[in-house]
Amino acid sequence: MKYLVFVLIGLVSLTGCSNEPFVKSTEETHLLLATTSSMSGVLPELVEAFEEENPYININVDYGPSGELAQQIQQGAPVDLFISGNQEWMDMLADQSMITQDSRTNFATNQLVLAETAGEDSDVSSFEELRQSSFDKIILGQPETSPVGTYAKQALQAADAWDGLSHSFFYAKDVSQVVTFIESGKVDAGFVYYSDIIESDRLEMLFPVDSELHDPIEFPVAVTTYSTNHADSEKFIDFLQSETAKEIFDEHGFNR
Repeated sequence: MKYLVFVLIGLVSLTGCSNEPFVKSTEETHLLLATTSSMSGVLPELVEAFEEENPYININVDYGPSGELAQQIQQGAPVDLFISGNQEWMDMLADQSMITQDSRTNFATNQLVLAETAGEDSDVSSFEELRQSSFDKIILGQPETSPVGTYAKQALQAADAWDGLSHSFFYAKDVSQVVTFIESGKVDAGFVYYSDIIESDRLEMLFPVDSELHDPIEFPVAVTTYSTNHADSEKFIDFLQSETAKEIFDEHGFNR
């Protein structure tokens, strides 16, 4: 009889152990995502859609110039995920083993454009016409830290327009600030992304910049090596490559 009791207890214990991995956790996870400012229009919708599918994962977002964010990660900022506006800053973190290489993924692309305040109707449709224009205030992101500024400088130099127009340049910390200056009419024009044109009814595109004039505009994401939750962080990276995310990116002017 005693033997039978021990067997029954053993079976109950084994059954409990075998079911445990299938019990859905109700413990909330909080992830910190540091991302380029150029994602500020699309990311809230992406995060909302992801959290609806994963109700126990909460994502907090910190926007800023990619260069500044990368430097903060270098200094130990408690970031789980990093989205860069170019490959340069992600490469720097990779070289210093600050991101997990196997998590690094390119998930979206964009188009560089020259824009002005909506309603101005300036007759400028090329770099040649820009050189001949009366524009004396052209704004771009700080090339040293803002990818949109890096791409703009590369394109201007490749089009032999950098030196001739440099006296007209004003610099902003990131693309969000560039957009604000153009929208307010404080400058004649500025370099932004096509997604910014889609997001704002106060911007108007003068011309798209030939993508051959600058590095490919790609947005890489990766998990930091010191993240305390790699599994849920990688779950978000998988979501960025999903059909749901693709539809959201398309609506906001990004490509995949």
